[in-house]
Order: sequence, then structure tokens, then C-alpha cells
Amino acid sequence: MSINSRASLWISFVLIVSVMLLCMPAAAVNTDVTGGKLLSSQDEGVVVDYQIVVSGIPKQASVIEMYTDLIPVSDQQLWTVETEGLNLVDGEKSLNEPTLRLNADGGLPESIKVSVTGRVPVLTSIEVVDGVVVTTRVTKKTGYTYYQVKAIDANGQTVGQASTATFSITIPGEAQFNERVNAITDKDLRVLAQDLYSKGLTDEANEVLKYAEIPRESTMPFMTSVIIGIVLLIIGLVVGVFLGTIRAKNMQDYQSEY
Repeated sequence: MSINSRASLWISFVLIVSVMLLCMPAAAVNTDVTGGKLLSSQDEGVVVDYQIVVSGIPKQASVIEMYTDLIPVSDQQLWTVETEGLNLVDGEKSLNEPTLRLNADGGLPESIKVSVTGRVPVLTSIEVVDGVVVTTRVTKKTGYTYYQVKAIDANGQTVGQASTATFSITIPGEAQFNERVNAITDKDLRVLAQDLYSKGLTDEANEVLKYAEIPRESTMPFMTSVIIGIVLLIIGLVVGVFLGTIRAKNMQDYQSEY
């Protein structure tokens, strides 16, 4: 084989390997949580505080984008960038917005540290309609985002896979309410309590539960009472007719004698 042929084969091999490397998907950026524990579920309205350290940033990335569903707390900013030398792509206002984008003049560092302080979204709201207190509830309770971290290249394309942590939201007292409902033996009262609660009439639903939970003496089932009442009524009518017949016959005998 000539030298030119060997060189051509080598060049072809290098090109093929280069194309394969370019086509291979980049790994996800690494995100480690410090300074707090991320629970799988949180009560609505509670404040969550933690730090994330982003590493494994691809060389071709020019921007690190972070997103959260947490809401800013009045006396603290949502995002605090701990790593120096980074720029806020969207300015200072982005520190209290759901999405934070960071870049650096000399290229992104090997790791980025950011603190997050935010409130879990509130799913319930209360309003008074015609004097009635109505509780409105957001139906979505799962799939909320603690953080989503993406590496973005110069063309605005995502490099590799995003790193994401999610949580669900619980409404305080709702689990206890459901337990109380399930403990009701009266099906009609159970359905009524659930229906009132689903319509936002929480106070009324709790009143139904209180009534259903009142201890009662052992009583005869309603239908049994009705049947017994009807039987006694029939017996009374039969006895009445029988006694009336005897009384009428006695009166006739008495009149015939005189």
C-alpha cells in the first residue's frame, strides 16, 4: 500500500471518529445540593432554602440557565450567585425571576455555586361569595421544579441534558380531612362531605364531618323500623276490625233482647 493510500485511510478514520464524537450526546451537567435537603413534597407556602453546585459544564457551553417554580420571598432575593466573575445575562431583575441565566467574559468556570431561597406556591385561595366563604384549589399538585439547570451554547441550543429536581405540593389538613371522610360509615354523609369540599365549601364540609363523628347509641336500621311500623299498623287494623265486629254483634244481641 502506498504512502498516499495510508494517509488517505488515516484521514478518513480521523474524520469518522470526529463526526462520531460530535454526534454523541453530551452528558448532563452535574448538580449537587448543599445547605439543605430537598423533600419529595412540601406544604404550600413554606420557605425552602438550599444551595446548588453545578459542575461538569461542557466546554462548548456559553450560558448556564437555571429555572425554579419557587416564588421570591419579600425580604430576600430568589437567586444569590456565590461564584465570582459571572454575568447576569438578563440583568439584576433576573435574581427574582423564575429563570436565571449566567455567562462569563472569559468562559464559564468549572463549577458554579448558587443559593436559592423561595416560597412553595400556594394552591388555595379564599374568597367570600354572597356571604359564603369559598376555598379555591389549584388541581395541579405534582411536577413542580426545585431547579432545572441547562448548558446553552453560542447558538442558543441546549448542550447535553438538563439536570432537574422536582417536588409535589401538599395542602395542610387535606390528608387529615380525607382520613376523617373515609372513616364515616354513612355513605350519604361521606359523599356529601366530599362534594362540599370539592366545591370549596370547606367549613360546611367540616360541619358535616363533625355531625357524622358524633357518638350515637345503637339504633335500629331505618328500613327495619319502617317495616315493623307497617306490620304493627296492619295488626292494629285487623285487631280493631275484629273487636269492632264483636262489639257490633253484642249491641245487636242486646237490642234484640229488649
